[in-house]
Amino acid sequence: MLLRLMVARHWIGVRTTVWLATLVSSVSCGSVCGLALHDRISLSASSSAGVPCCGGFLFRDVVLSGTGDSEFDLGNVAMPSQPGLVDAFLVPTSCAKLFEGPYPGATPLCQLYSGPEAPGRVSSRIALSAGTYRLWLQAYTSNASDAPYFVDVGIWDHSCRSPLQ
Repeated sequence: MLLRLMVARHWIGVRTTVWLATLVSSVSCGSVCGLALHDRISLSASSSAGVPCCGGFLFRDVVLSGTGDSEFDLGNVAMPSQPGLVDAFLVPTSCAKLFEGPYPGATPLCQLYSGPEAPGRVSSRIALSAGTYRLWLQAYTSNASDAPYFVDVGIWDHSCRSPLQ
């Protein structure tokens, strides 16, 4: 009987410790919800003209927001079977000219948060503060015509909403 009582107390202590450890680890990042993809900002040639030929570029400022410790990824999902048309970058809004000279090959003139992301590629997630960033699309100098594009920024956070599929 004494042995049973000791074993029961041991298992209660173990279960309490496991429960407490789980609670602490889930709340340690400030949220009980896990990191998941909850939003996406997409830009495509259907929302504007393609990226101009011959090394041209275009950019759009995007507001990135999230809940708690947000992370973001950059996906260049258009034309995955035709690499070398347009690369995508995420840069500060102060960036007015990303490259001087032929692309690829020229050195970036601005800070790069993400990129270059070639067609068919998605970056690793990066931690950034919520705010406004510049999504920069850079055509290759060798392009003979305007290039189509479809780029999105995935917003990963700890909100308790259902994740995107």
